[in-house]
Amino acid sequence: MLNLIGPIAHGGEMTQPTKVGPRRILSALQGRGARVATKLHLTLLSTFYVARQTLSRNADAKARLGNKAKWTIGLLNERDWHESYHSSEPEAAQFQAEAQNPECPIRDPMITKYLSTESRTDIAIIDVGAGAITQVGYTHPGKNISITPVDPLADHYANVLRKRGVKLPFPTVKGDGETLLSQFSRASFDIAYARNSLDHTYDPIATIANMLELVRDDGVVLLRHYRDEAEGGEYEGLHQWNFDCKDDRFVIWNKDTHVLVDKVLGPNAKVSCSVHLARKGEWRDEILVMITKAA
Repeated sequence: MLNLIGPIAHGGEMTQPTKVGPRRILSALQGRGARVATKLHLTLLSTFYVARQTLSRNADAKARLGNKAKWTIGLLNERDWHESYHSSEPEAAQFQAEAQNPECPIRDPMITKYLSTESRTDIAIIDVGAGAITQVGYTHPGKNISITPVDPLADHYANVLRKRGVKLPFPTVKGDGETLLSQFSRASFDIAYARNSLDHTYDPIATIANMLELVRDDGVVLLRHYRDEAEGGEYEGLHQWNFDCKDDRFVIWNKDTHVLVDKVLGPNAKVSCSVHLARKGEWRDEILVMITKAA
């Protein structure tokens, strides 16, 4: 992985990588076969220049900018994968057909269990890192459901789906998990949901904290992610974070960081987690997390 921004902290020590300019970055990306769009060119160059010009001597700040630089490059791979999947994979056509049905039911047991105990009729759900098409579904008996899918690549996905003639009841809108509070009002959702997406963010802790701010009192943040995805993906592309449940505590970690999420969120959040062990035909264990916002 290219290092774009200068010294980065590793285990408390500073290492000095080779200097890398924007032309070399783009050349390397093209060498990997990425079809780089103009907007992503500008995003990448902007990240490079901001990082080089504004870095302080603070190691944490440098590490955060390093995460974002890696994330920006990873977006290129993510974009290309989704374009290929939604344009050619047979299963994608079935998924697209189901997603265009406004009566498509909500199937995730994490959500349906919560809805079955919720007295409110009108339920607002934000799906963070939804991808091209939200996997939440749209209906549940006795509930009026509104879905707001959010993804940083929403504009690109919209073009891909438009070429396929796909029209969705709730199209994905552009947004980053780390900047949700600048886009949506606090306490405006009942459920903040993410499925296999927060491990792709450059700051999953900040994203989870933002999701908690977006739900009303007694609202919930529901997370479903493959276990230790970065380790399984060898820290390639957007796979920079691992999610796990150890001793009944939700842990986010990578080679440099180990975070107990309940400790970070504090007393205003009740965090519970469990492990769904992979069954035959399932790819990997899943980490299921429910965070309830205190009233």
